Amino acid sequence: MRYGLLYYKNTDNIGDDIQSYAQEQFLPRIDYMIDRENLEQFVPNEKKYIYTIMNAWYIHDKYNFNFSPYIYPLFISMFFKNFPYEDGVTYGTDYLNENVITDLKKYSPVGARDLHTKKIFDNLNIENYFSGCLTLTLEKLPNIKKEKYIVVNGLNEEEIEYIKSKTKKEVKVVKQDVPYGSFSNETWEQRKDRVVDLLKLYQGAHMVITTKLHCSLPCLALETPVLLLYDKSFPENEDRIGTYLEYLNHIDRTELKSSNINFNKPLNNPEKYLELRKSLIKKCKEFINNNKQIDINDLPDIEQYKYYIKRSFESRKPIINHLKELSNKYVEECKKSSQMYDELNELKYQNNDLKNKIDNLKENNEKLSKEKDEINTKYNDLNEKMCRIENSRSYKLYKKIKKICK
Repeated sequence: MRYGLLYYKNTDNIGDDIQSYAQEQFLPRIDYMIDRENLEQFVPNEKKYIYTIMNAWYIHDKYNFNFSPYIYPLFISMFFKNFPYEDGVTYGTDYLNENVITDLKKYSPVGARDLHTKKIFDNLNIENYFSGCLTLTLEKLPNIKKEKYIVVNGLNEEEIEYIKSKTKKEVKVVKQDVPYGSFSNETWEQRKDRVVDLLKLYQGAHMVITTKLHCSLPCLALETPVLLLYDKSFPENEDRIGTYLEYLNHIDRTELKSSNINFNKPLNNPEKYLELRKSLIKKCKEFINNNKQIDINDLPDIEQYKYYIKRSFESRKPIINHLKELSNKYVEECKKSSQMYDELNELKYQNNDLKNKIDNLKENNEKLSKEKDEINTKYNDLNEKMCRIENSRSYKLYKKIKKICK
């Protein structure tokens, strides 16, 4: 038997390598490295099935998604996304073409990593189940002592500063996101060393606080107290990250400051994940220990398949490039339209503001005019009263008396 390790060659997230690391613990050896973004182009050195655990986030290159016929898969802990709108194009789940659906059905039931993916499989009539994430099967690393530091991952500066203000323990900031393709030329051993160093940091932590599944779920497996800050502002999180809320200590991200978290005495992790862990380990071990003979007669000839892939890729390439170019132009037009829309709204706002000011001036002018009329009326009334008094006999007599008195 031959074994393949699925990985993302040009990853921008160490979490992808953690997924591959979780696979490797079940493999007797690695015969092939299989890039998840180029599955269709994978061809082994000989006409054999390559046993591969297919847990991953699929897929960025939606125009070129097909499985290689040489991969004998365990479809488990899979994530597919429903793209209602991305890069100016509505994908939905159309990238899951008939060939992909046929392969998924052939090796079903398929393990969905979350409810978002499970709904997609249900809609496509693919037999499936909720498997959980393969990182829940990680084994604790030996000789790692618990220390007094707290790890934060995926938090903003304000959140980090708040946590620092509530504990005297050292707070270590970790980022799993990396520049796209920065690991591409490294060997798997180099990439794996980076994963092990990160997992050691998580395992030795007093507590981990994160917004990310790629961090929180490994921490469950490593038995490190972890708190997930759940962000409701992204609708897709409901069926993706929301799937794991019952397995994790969590709070609404907006309630961090009002939740009175004791960072010095973190809660123990819920143990519900152990059910998923046990099931995942069992399925992976059964898959690797499978001794049944698999007929390879249906596999295509190696050279013929290479020729087919080359011709197929070359024929699709101009069309795909054209589609990407059109998509990019569409995105630019959308941006321009959006800018014009924003500018129009700003002008409308300014126009309304000026109109309100004019209306206020008019209103004030009317008030002033009314006040002016009232003052004039009072002034005329006073003048009339003064004239009457000055012309009265009493006032004239008063003036004579006053003059005599002087």
